Amino acid sequence: MSRENVLFSVVGLLLGYVIAFHLVVYVNQSQAGASAGAAQSAEGMPADHPTVGGGADRQRLLAEAEKAAEQARKSPDNFEAQLRAGAAYFEAGSFEDAIDFMTRANKLRPDDYDTVVRLGNVYSSAGRFEDAARWYAAALAKRPEDCDARSELALTFFMRKPSQPEKAITELRRCLQSDPNHVHSLHNLALMLIETKQYAESESTLARLEQIDPGYAQLPLLREELRKARAGAQAKSATD
Repeated sequence: MSRENVLFSVVGLLLGYVIAFHLVVYVNQSQAGASAGAAQSAEGMPADHPTVGGGADRQRLLAEAEKAAEQARKSPDNFEAQLRAGAAYFEAGSFEDAIDFMTRANKLRPDDYDTVVRLGNVYSSAGRFEDAARWYAAALAKRPEDCDARSELALTFFMRKPSQPEKAITELRRCLQSDPNHVHSLHNLALMLIETKQYAESESTLARLEQIDPGYAQLPLLREELRKARAGAQAKSATD
């Protein structure tokens, strides 16, 4: 598999953990790392969003990205060259540059579905969630049954400020209508139901998740988050 496909196409790679509470949202984007500065600029992104090593490592990645960009500029009609440059900048955590070259690739092949989804991924990594949502929506207009893209769309609603968890829940439920066994959607739906204090449904969602994947590593943490949320709600009710 080519390097850029590894960066953008691997399904099920965890981008990171911890949003408004102490557990993960499952992000189904491929990732190649981001600079600490870029991760910080994307306010609201998961706290454990992977970062490159910084220093010399980041400089090396940026140098590689510049080489790829130089080749892309020399061959402006070369779709693959634009894609490689975008992937290289994404790996270096230079998301705005990645957006630039991915946009060029999209203009060369506007019907290329993967590039549309990749643009959603890059915008999301940059913390530009409304822009990301537009690209995911464009992808879903072509393939409405793509649960991976719809799950990412759901996260754009949850991650933006102000957060819109109800819209995220709606999209996740649509995912599960077409693919009841979509683990990423079940995971995130359980968390967002906790966030909106729909504890009974969150519990039943976790039961579905366990039935589908009994060994799912995050189940104990998800259940602990639900337990803590319920306990907090009960304590607050007792003091009101």
